[in-house]
Order: sequence, then C-alpha cells, then structure tokens
Amino acid sequence: MSNSGEWSAPDRFSDNEVELVDEIVLSEDILDEGGSVIGEHVETIDILEVDGQGVVVIDDVTIVTDDEGDLMIDETVAIFDEDGDVVLDEIITIVDAEGDVMVEEHLIAADSEGNVVIADSITVVDGGELDDRQLASSLREELDGVELALERLDAGSYGLCDSCGNPIDDSVLAEMPQARSCSAHLV
Repeated sequence: MSNSGEWSAPDRFSDNEVELVDEIVLSEDILDEGGSVIGEHVETIDILEVDGQGVVVIDDVTIVTDDEGDLMIDETVAIFDEDGDVVLDEIITIVDAEGDVMVEEHLIAADSEGNVVIADSITVVDGGELDDRQLASSLREELDGVELALERLDAGSYGLCDSCGNPIDDSVLAEMPQARSCSAHLV
C-alpha cells in the first residue's frame, strides 16, 4: 500500500499477478478527554485477486501523540490470506515522554496446514510491565476472528449479516473484520 495515492501490490506478492478488486479506507482522529486530537487511526482493507484467488490485506495503523505532538504509540497490523494461509504481522511500539522506547512488540502468527504458529517478540525497557497471558489471549482471540472472517470470505458470505443476509456496514467491517451481524442485529 502506498501513501502517495497510487496503489501498489504488497511486496509479499511481487512474483504474482495481482489485481486490486476493492479498497476500503477509514480514518479517524483519536481524541483525549478534553477533545484535543492526540493521534490518528487509519485502516485500509484491500480485497485482491492474486493469481485468480481471493486475498484480503488489512493494513491498520494507529499513531498516538502526547500534548507536545511526540509519538507515544505506533501500531501497524497487516493480515494476509493466500491459498487459505493466514499471516498476521503486528508491530507495536510504545514510547515514553522523552521518546525512549518502553515496549516494542513484534508478532507473527501463521496458519499452515491447520496449525497455528505464534512467534512473539516483546522487548520491555525501563521497567514497563505487560501481562503476557492477557496479551496472548487477546492476540489468539483476534487471530480466531480473522480466521473465521477468511473462512466466510472463501464461502462467499463475508460482509453479510448471519441473521438477515443484508450487507454489514464497511466501517463495522474495518473495525471488526470478523463481524457477523449488521447494525440491526447486533447482540
């Protein structure tokens, strides 16, 4: 994905014939309690055709700054599906007020032949604390939801409400790609 307005295929697919079928781009400001803009969340979902097969590419970027505009949290997520395989590549960086990295996480999760492999690298600096069990549980939940969404994509039911068959709003799918209900049937 390119910020210049021109679309280009992800490097991962450089040896393939790739066509952009659809692209959804959502952007929203992140506000503090006083209503001041402290960051931006941009999510891009590209529906691709790679060598004649459907692929979803999700690029999710969250940037949060402090009062002086200094970077506090930078999160990037990319999710790829090729031939039924799922790869989740997530990088999260959290810095303190001086700009020093406090926590840096790089996660890669892949589903190959039905086996889920999670390689997680977390660097905690300056006494920062992370609850590894909470993090692992959250990431597994996220991966399960993505796998379900990919199954629905393959079945042709992705983006359709399970209850009524109506389309699910693009903004809902961008926030929760695993959504299975339209706004009229949210539980």
